[in-house]
Amino acid sequence: MIAVIIFFLFVSFFLSGSETALTAANRARMQSRAEENDKRAKNLLKLTRKPDELITAILIGNNISNIMLPTLVTVLALNYDFSVGIATAILTFVLIIFAEVLPKSIAATFADKVAYIVAPVIAVLVFIFKPLTFLLNSFTRGVIKLITRGEGPSQTYSREEIKTMVDVASSEGTFEKQEQDRIKRVIDFYRKDIRDVLKVPRMEITGIPIESGFQEVRDITINHNHTRYPVYNDNMDHIVGVFHAKLLLIWAEQNDKTLNDFIDNNPLYVVETNSVDNVFKRMLNEQKHLAVVLDEYGGTMGMVTQEDIIEAMIGQEIEDEHDTRSEQLIEELTDEVIICDGKLAISRFNEIFNTRVEEEEDIIAGLLYREFDHIPEEGETFQYENLHFEVLTMDNNQIKRVRVVKEEEEEED
Repeated sequence: MIAVIIFFLFVSFFLSGSETALTAANRARMQSRAEENDKRAKNLLKLTRKPDELITAILIGNNISNIMLPTLVTVLALNYDFSVGIATAILTFVLIIFAEVLPKSIAATFADKVAYIVAPVIAVLVFIFKPLTFLLNSFTRGVIKLITRGEGPSQTYSREEIKTMVDVASSEGTFEKQEQDRIKRVIDFYRKDIRDVLKVPRMEITGIPIESGFQEVRDITINHNHTRYPVYNDNMDHIVGVFHAKLLLIWAEQNDKTLNDFIDNNPLYVVETNSVDNVFKRMLNEQKHLAVVLDEYGGTMGMVTQEDIIEAMIGQEIEDEHDTRSEQLIEELTDEVIICDGKLAISRFNEIFNTRVEEEEDIIAGLLYREFDHIPEEGETFQYENLHFEVLTMDNNQIKRVRVVKEEEEEED
């Protein structure tokens, strides 16, 4: 009798732990191993793909053991003239500890390992109880359908829920802070418009006049490290094409041709309010690496490239051997002082200087223009919370160099 009781205790221990392990096992890791032709992973994945059958079979087995245990303990107590009430209390304590708390704790801690160990036994159990689980699941599905009035359960996650899961995973050490930010940037990518990723405003565009000859185009491409140049007629509001620098070599062999013979006469035009996501798809579909951004009046506002969009998506500059941009944007950086270009993105400023400046404007210069409410002069300063901004260098109306000093925040009483 005692041996039978111990057997059913072990069954309850085993099934309780199995339920926790199989529901908590990492499915992504399981899927990855299955794709590498791991037979155990494939079997486990197949078992967990029908959680209703799996859970029902485990619950049937667990309930059988939990019903048998008090019955056997009662019989044993009566045979030995022992108090049934005390025997039941002892059994309840034993079940809570050894059939619930302990197995579930172990399984939750080592979910993947335990899942692979118990999977073959549970697969046999599912097969044995298949007729019964079919009847029970049919009944429960009918009840659920009646309650939900035929509406199926939602199996999708909202973007906010995914971001919350990323935050939780980051707090648990699964993701580094940079990885967390990148994932959330990709999730929020659809919300951005072209203005959020525009890095080349109109006044910084290096263009080529349509009437330029070979020598003029050659001089422009040599003096600038760009791959593509917009070609304009009269002014930048009339961009008629895009010239690729590599075509200069072909043009050198064909001196009788003009610039118009080597340009892409069908440039991609987008509006500043267009979704970045849609523009990126258009650029890929039309095989355009550069798009001309128009303002609300139809004039040229600037240019955007595929690289600009990808950088905005992942939150990191993509540099090659010709890029000196990021080096020039930050001249000096310590824990308390930064000297930077006015074009430094506020998001980047917050990241490297460990601040929380609101990103209502895209770049530091935009913040300064808003706060000053006029075109500042060299030496002008203003205070933004615990940050002291000073304009060091102006180039006509452009803010070129800025010094920011971080002051200690006063502690509130």
